[in-house]
Amino acid sequence: MTDHPLAGIQDSVHLNTEVTDIAPTAAQLQTLFNQAQQELPFCEGTTFNGMLSFAENLEEPIHRWYYYKEGYSHRLLAEVLKRYQIPSKYPAILDPFCGAGTTLVAAQSHGLSAVGIEINPFSFFLSKVKTSLSKINPEELEKAFKKVITNNYHTHSLLPDLTTFHNEKYFPNNHAYELIKLRDAIGRCRTTTEVKNALLLALAATLDDVSCLRKDGRALRYQPYNVIHPAEALHRRAMVMIEDLKAIADRPYQDVTVLKGDARNLSSLLTNDLQPNQFGLIMYSPPYPNNFDYSEVYKCELWLLGMIDSYEQWKQLRLSTFRSHPSCKFPLTNYLKENPELHEVYLLVDQAARCSDIGGTHAYKRAPNVIRGYFDDVFSMLKEQIVKLAPGGHIVCVVGNSRHGRLYIPTDIIIAQIGKALGLELVEIYVAKHRNDRKHKNQILRESLVVFTKS
Repeated sequence: MTDHPLAGIQDSVHLNTEVTDIAPTAAQLQTLFNQAQQELPFCEGTTFNGMLSFAENLEEPIHRWYYYKEGYSHRLLAEVLKRYQIPSKYPAILDPFCGAGTTLVAAQSHGLSAVGIEINPFSFFLSKVKTSLSKINPEELEKAFKKVITNNYHTHSLLPDLTTFHNEKYFPNNHAYELIKLRDAIGRCRTTTEVKNALLLALAATLDDVSCLRKDGRALRYQPYNVIHPAEALHRRAMVMIEDLKAIADRPYQDVTVLKGDARNLSSLLTNDLQPNQFGLIMYSPPYPNNFDYSEVYKCELWLLGMIDSYEQWKQLRLSTFRSHPSCKFPLTNYLKENPELHEVYLLVDQAARCSDIGGTHAYKRAPNVIRGYFDDVFSMLKEQIVKLAPGGHIVCVVGNSRHGRLYIPTDIIIAQIGKALGLELVEIYVAKHRNDRKHKNQILRESLVVFTKS
């Protein structure tokens, strides 16, 4: 299939130029969104087929160490560099939502310098381990694993306070306690920090093998499962790591930097001393406005590894995240409203937030703040990225649209409008994937690459 522009939509409607108390319907808003789509450079094709899923990474060395459901393919970076002809003169790539570190590991394998930023402590740890390959000796890792199994005896440590670990239905056969024993044995092992961290990552990856919990959208779901013993699960995971490290032992790898921090505040993280020449490519996938709270999805990893040890800490982590979910009461902001150049975008977002078809009573209360907060955060992240993007460089934002009640949110369109209002040139919105809505099976959502350049 050849890439082609999406057909224009003929419906026409004018956006109200003043905010009113009238709540628009989903159908009325859809007409506005259709008109906006007609005016933007949309494209659809097969260039990025299969690349907006983590699935093919499960057969790829290093990338397969941990299944990160929300991630994309390791092949995406190479295809982006090719399609948008990113000049080689720029020394670095930035991924401000680096998640599982896919962009960073792919950059290393291409000999490219990269910087990743991540606010979730577990995802930061995951990226850090996967990009520290030169410091993880496979023979030392194997030796340390054997020590851990030998010294896996009784521990005085208590189970984490997270109630999930205390539910025998979720962790049968005393597996929660066995995980803590292994964690403490890794902590006691006399080896390098990098080897310990690799074993801790392997232990975190065993949660899928030893429990009856599965990551399913915005939460963990109970699913009866033929679990295996944690020690056996750790053995399997560690052996995969050792196999991969031996296979790539002679491969040169570019050093990358992974920073723990907020993508909405790049200026405090990326000083001129750290990155003097700016970035030729900023490529990332932010959270989608779909109510997914990743501090909930990865709570077992966070608590098991001691990154969270109290509910208050967990709350503070949630408050620091991108406002894509209603799991906590975020401070209200008015960034779009307060910026005159974004007035048209603000009106569109505000009308979406006041939609009469936004859902039931609970959703009607929480969804407006998610919609307003999310796009205020998009404004913050793009404003920061513009400063760090080199002239002629590209921003590639991989994002999915979502639905709240009967209201369809075209996230790609609104992000494109915000970027344009901030002075970026919109190259294209490339629709790369269609997917069924989880609740409305007959409704198709899309995932797109929103591509900007800076003149």
